Amino acid sequence: MPVFGGRGIARSMGALLLVGLAAGGLSAPTAAQPAASAPVQWLCSPETDTDPCDLPDDTTDLLTGEVTPATPVSESDKPVDCFYVYPTVSDQVALNADLTPQPEVQSIASFQAARFGSQCRIFAPTYRQMTLTPGIGGYLAGAAPLAHTAYGDVLAAWNDYLANDNDGRGVIFIGHSQGTMMLRKLIREQIDPNPALRDKLVGAFLMGANVETAPGSATGGDFQNIPLCTEQGEAGCVIAYSTAVADPTASLFGNSALDILSPGMGLPSGPQYQVACTDPAALSGNSEPVGLTVPSAPFAFGIISVLLDYTAFPKGSPTSTSTWTTSAERAVGSCTDVNGYRTYQFRITDPRGQRVNELPLFGGHLVDINLGYDRLVSIAEQQTREYLLTSGG
Repeated sequence: MPVFGGRGIARSMGALLLVGLAAGGLSAPTAAQPAASAPVQWLCSPETDTDPCDLPDDTTDLLTGEVTPATPVSESDKPVDCFYVYPTVSDQVALNADLTPQPEVQSIASFQAARFGSQCRIFAPTYRQMTLTPGIGGYLAGAAPLAHTAYGDVLAAWNDYLANDNDGRGVIFIGHSQGTMMLRKLIREQIDPNPALRDKLVGAFLMGANVETAPGSATGGDFQNIPLCTEQGEAGCVIAYSTAVADPTASLFGNSALDILSPGMGLPSGPQYQVACTDPAALSGNSEPVGLTVPSAPFAFGIISVLLDYTAFPKGSPTSTSTWTTSAERAVGSCTDVNGYRTYQFRITDPRGQRVNELPLFGGHLVDINLGYDRLVSIAEQQTREYLLTSGG
């Protein structure tokens, strides 16, 4: 892959945008305005009848053959809450998706959030996200109000949750890709400057969307008070990284100087910052090779399912009779700084195993959460324990 400078990446993205906009039958908007506010709707919550975040955690490991039974935990026994914002997944032919919980939205919630349900009550709003092709294309072509519409829904849901459901409980934030962009802004503007809300923060998993800090620091970019996690069991801090297999030469993720995602949302970017990478092995205390853990049920058909088949599962998605399946392949990784990109680089330990194919400009983006999923859940469990100990909860 050729090495691109900032203008080269912009040109490459411009080509992708034109393809996406053409596929959607739309032209890049020149004067888009944020849409009016909409009623809060919950994709996942303790009161949601059909909740894609509510799955048992029984799992089959295809490497060892071990079957782990489900560990039922009632909602009333979960001491903290999770607030999850899903990534770019909508196949709708529109700039902003509507609030209908489309099949692909339900699938990604199961895929990324449901396994955290052993630790927390999960609240996940539907929101008018920027869609996969025309929406993200329009945003990167200059229509920042598309992001403001999406963020307005997330902010309204957060305020609704605080007013009606929080009841003084600690909160774990979980986001990926566009969802992380929304949470970066939410935490930056609503939680980081507010001591009372900071006291509620158990932890934040902000994956795959360029969380920024001052160089060599755990703070100083997105957040002035909330640091990156640096020690096992540390609570009130942020876990953030983007995965990659090959040495990055041109990517949307990992290089603050070439970050074209953050400016439209008023988030820090530029050479005066660096992109965060927190090592999940160190933070979980588990340095063993890890697999990809996914729901055994197939992902709803659409753009993301096709990309998953190409990138993560070229030989077929892991499946079993359990609710969850962990792949036979194992990977090891570490945070690296290569060609100006700070990413969590991993490699499959068995050269004969199913490899992960990278997408141009995206690296290992689609497996950011599911590679070593249980390490992230373990970090959440340890953070919850520390939070309850120090907060007296």
